[in-house]
Amino acid sequence: MVKSSPSPSPAFVHISDKDLTEIELHSVDSISDLHRTHIEQHSKGVRPPRPQPPSTNGNLQMLERPVVFQTGHQRRKSHLNQLSSVCALSRRRYSLVCAAVILILLTLILIFCFLVQQSRALTSLSEVVRHRQETAEELLLLLQELQALRRNMSATRNAH
Repeated sequence: MVKSSPSPSPAFVHISDKDLTEIELHSVDSISDLHRTHIEQHSKGVRPPRPQPPSTNGNLQMLERPVVFQTGHQRRKSHLNQLSSVCALSRRRYSLVCAAVILILLTLILIFCFLVQQSRALTSLSEVVRHRQETAEELLLLLQELQALRRNMSATRNAH
């Protein structure tokens, strides 16, 4: 039996040493960029953004506050919002699939009803054709009897 590793809590994610080194290098680059832009913004009277508080135990802290990119745009998507949007898409897809399956089933039911109706019509039509054939055979027999009677009558007239 395989034990599943416990999933990290939504508030903290464990970061490897390699990733921490990359984050530190990126932080140094970001600080350099901030110093460069700070001088430009300070001359314009703009207050620089506050730095993120350091982590306490080597894990990244996820804070619910907007992330400001170097382009100046803010992004306010938390993991909960992302999860709810994914669930909404899943629910929408599920609803669409259910609707499609229901439409296909209704179409099949309509086709089945149409085929049953056509079968009944064919059955009644074949009965009518059979009845007409029987009637035609009876008429043929009656005509033959009538012709035989005419011959007999003409033979009896000629004999008298």
